Amino acid sequence: MQNKTVSLALISLLLSSLFACEKREKISITVLDAQSRMPIDSVKVEVRAGKNGDYTKNHGIGFTDSTGRFEISMMIGCSFGCYDIYMDYSKPGYISKTEFNHTLGDVELSR
Repeated sequence: MQNKTVSLALISLLLSSLFACEKREKISITVLDAQSRMPIDSVKVEVRAGKNGDYTKNHGIGFTDSTGRFEISMMIGCSFGCYDIYMDYSKPGYISKTEFNHTLGDVELSR
């Protein structure tokens, strides 16, 4: 009976440690025109999260609003370390841009 209790405790500890790193990450950025510093609406923002070259673990896509804001909340992490985040920005008339682990603040796009 004692061996069964110890085994169940070890299994519970193992399972809780596997899911302990999972967390919800809020990504909140404002896209600005690099020259005028004015917000840019309708910028396509694609968020890719993963590790070791596989950035398909979590994915989000959307557009900035009239104030240049883009927000998304997604699960970032795994039992062997938190994911890297790549964000792609694109809009006709602007140079597309990719950033690594920039999840808060301003992003500038140039024409």
